[in-house]
Amino acid sequence: MNPYSDTFKIRWSDLDANAHVNYAVYIDAAADLRYQFFIEHGFPPERFAQLDIGPVYTALQARFLREVRQGEVITITYFLSGLSPLGSAWKVHHDVLKSSGKKAVSLDLEGTLLDLSCRKSVAPSPELLQTFNLVPHSPDFAILPELRWIK
Repeated sequence: MNPYSDTFKIRWSDLDANAHVNYAVYIDAAADLRYQFFIEHGFPPERFAQLDIGPVYTALQARFLREVRQGEVITITYFLSGLSPLGSAWKVHHDVLKSSGKKAVSLDLEGTLLDLSCRKSVAPSPELLQTFNLVPHSPDFAILPELRWIK
């Protein structure tokens, strides 16, 4: 299955003191891509706010393979690599590709949904779980265990 993806242009403000792309830029761009997917599939940020929930990371791994420079246009891909049956735990994978198609960065994130009132993990609504399942699945997609502390 093809990943969901979009392109981003690296700006001067995205660079650190070594003229490398600041790692947080990749993480933020990947988050923007995920929100873009949910917006396009009928679940905008306002819907998260109405439900008083928000996604949070529980783990993040980044592998930096190639340098990306100012002015380059990169493509960021989005795959769902794991989801628990009720949706209380999720894993996503992003690749950052240079215009040549070579992988520059690989991101793996794990997370949950946070009830913003009681500050505890919750399962998504059926509507949101259905949207999660629309995300293209990675070839190594796995069913994850539910979180023990889920509300």
